[in-house]
Amino acid sequence: MDPLSITLNIIKLIAPLITGIIALIAGFIELRFNPKNWLNRWFFSFFISASLGYLIYSAYHLVIFSPTITSIAAVITQIFFNFIPISLVMTVFVLEKFPKIAMSFRYLGLMMLVFILMSFGYFFLPPIPDPFLFTQGVINTETYAPWFVFVNILRMELFGYALFKYAMITKKTEGEAKRRIRWFFIGILIFIIGLIFNLLGGILSTTNILALITEILALILFNLGAIVIVKGFII
Repeated sequence: MDPLSITLNIIKLIAPLITGIIALIAGFIELRFNPKNWLNRWFFSFFISASLGYLIYSAYHLVIFSPTITSIAAVITQIFFNFIPISLVMTVFVLEKFPKIAMSFRYLGLMMLVFILMSFGYFFLPPIPDPFLFTQGVINTETYAPWFVFVNILRMELFGYALFKYAMITKKTEGEAKRRIRWFFIGILIFIIGLIFNLLGGILSTTNILALITEILALILFNLGAIVIVKGFII
């Protein structure tokens, strides 16, 4: 394996591992505040989905699994990633509506349908490791381009909706709550920029090294976004 491939693989192991650990800590911090509150539960779901997704992502980049196992792990990872924006939008519904209304079919049912829509394609069009890079010890999964673009645009739309709602909420709050939401807002914005880089990396999948570098930039942005969001919760 050449030095560049080694470096890229190490980064793709470490960066998501850090994100997963940060999100795991943040999730339990949030749940500890009030485990019976649906807002706290959905924030916990937001963080734990991110944590499990990134930890599994990091695990299958160890290059110790077969291409088939790697592909299955990549599908599971994407399903967790799909639940991140779903959980975030549910926090908006809980904040704007009474929890009982937010948990009704009109809101929760709608978001579950969106989640299924975002996820079912991975069972028919799973991410597949690039065979050439795989032989060099580098994991770079490729998803059918139209499906990859569709899912990532839908994720960005959900994040964008939540971002807009939290911007409106920030204007109505004062003091410590305002500072918390502002940090959370910035963190989500960084996540969206990371999604754009991730989308770009998928589009550039035919130019392997450039795609890997772009994907790593996305991971770094996800890390930064997670840190900023956690800062908002523990401030």
